[in-house]
Amino acid sequence: MDLRLVAPALVVWLVTLLGVLGPSWSMPVVLVIGGLICAAALFAHRRWNLAWQVVGVVVIGAGMAATCALALWLRLETRDAHPLSGMSGKATVTMSIRDDPRNFGPAQRGQVTTRVTVLAVGERRVPSAIADVVARAPGWVGLLPGQHVRVLVSIRAPRGGDLSVSRLTASGPPTLLGRPPPLQRGAGVVRSTLQQNSAQALSGESAGLLPGLVIGDESALSEDVRDQFRAAGLSHLTAVSGANFALTCGAAIALIRLIGGSPKVAAVSGVVVIVGFVVLVRPSPSVLRAAMMGGVGLLALLSTRRARAVPALGVAVIGGLLWWPELASAPGFALSVVATAGLVLIAPSIRDTLREWRIPPVVAEVLAIAIAAQVVTAPLIAMISGTFNVVSILANVVVAPVVGVISVVGTLAALIGLAGDVGSVVAQVLLRAMSPELWWMISVARVLGGLSWAAIDIPDGLAGMALVMTFTALGAALLNRRVIGWARRRAHTRRNETHSRQNEAHSRQ
Repeated sequence: MDLRLVAPALVVWLVTLLGVLGPSWSMPVVLVIGGLICAAALFAHRRWNLAWQVVGVVVIGAGMAATCALALWLRLETRDAHPLSGMSGKATVTMSIRDDPRNFGPAQRGQVTTRVTVLAVGERRVPSAIADVVARAPGWVGLLPGQHVRVLVSIRAPRGGDLSVSRLTASGPPTLLGRPPPLQRGAGVVRSTLQQNSAQALSGESAGLLPGLVIGDESALSEDVRDQFRAAGLSHLTAVSGANFALTCGAAIALIRLIGGSPKVAAVSGVVVIVGFVVLVRPSPSVLRAAMMGGVGLLALLSTRRARAVPALGVAVIGGLLWWPELASAPGFALSVVATAGLVLIAPSIRDTLREWRIPPVVAEVLAIAIAAQVVTAPLIAMISGTFNVVSILANVVVAPVVGVISVVGTLAALIGLAGDVGSVVAQVLLRAMSPELWWMISVARVLGGLSWAAIDIPDGLAGMALVMTFTALGAALLNRRVIGWARRRAHTRRNETHSRQNEAHSRQ
């Protein structure tokens, strides 16, 4: 397995994290140190004829660190020189919406938060910069990414942990400037149409859940269902994740192969489906990140391509961090990368072991994905939230058979629903057929998430991470010991059976 891009990806991640969270002077220091290490390694290679296999790793790692530090240093300098940086008071700001406004804080406050790109302060055009906006919901809910607005805001210092220049609190509803880009308007039509058809075809909690499962639209998802999914370890299903892309793209590839398409045609179709799905759910940074991880995960599921999945994951991490440095400190990015790595590195071995235990291939695949995801993400979740979910593996396994069906059929219904009244009728028929599957998911989340011991409180931070990793390692060692013993007993039994058959054959002769 090709692991050469793992070290550069980790280097880029660490340097980016230092630049985002650490002092701004750290980037010039990393740049100088990285350059010196590259020069020293090349000098040693030429002077003492050191093997390039060793020198190359050092040069690539140090070179990536220096390149990342230089790019991030320039961006930090641009941020610090921005007119909003260090500014306080009130001002009228022209901005472009970057992502969907989301509920912020207690529901009764009716506040939303969204990330924007600042374009002008007053009448003065300024360099584009990222900022966070908190506002009252009226006038903000339903705004599409790419929409330009103008609003009076109070300016405060940013929270840190990203490249935003300030935090903005809107004094009222925004003034709309023009219309969103055609791509975003089209995606908005798809989302609203799917939500309307879901409301007419389904009832109660199912109507709000389906758009979340299909395109990550949680606007109609009830708080009870949201809490139950979180407690059961299923909350990742209601957000656009790599799993959505892998499932939808995997279904398209399977269909192409079923009708006789060549592997190259299937691969191209998979890329087209990923691009189309990005357009459908809006190309925000989180969606593009999920698309990258979904492509890597899909590559990992193809057994003949497993060796290429690790370099693809490394490229996705490097590219994502260089383009969006704020991902370095985002828990969602870390969980997505770690889960994808588990799918690539651990899930195939677990799947093969389960098959040796005579577990059906489909069940073994589902169990392997759920176990691998839980094992590799549990330490991070413990570090972030101070909890360890006991029922997550079981919950994900029992809902896995319906997740793929809902994702594929729901995406198909979202597209068919655009074809006027006839399309809406067909889409509603398809969505109504998903009622049993949605009921099953809600029931699983309610039962397992409602258990008092579903999530165990443990120390957060590094202590909780170390605790979970220790228990995971002990459990894996114990299981491995039992598996080895079982395999030896099985091999011994087979040898005895073989000897018995040979003896019987000799006695007959």
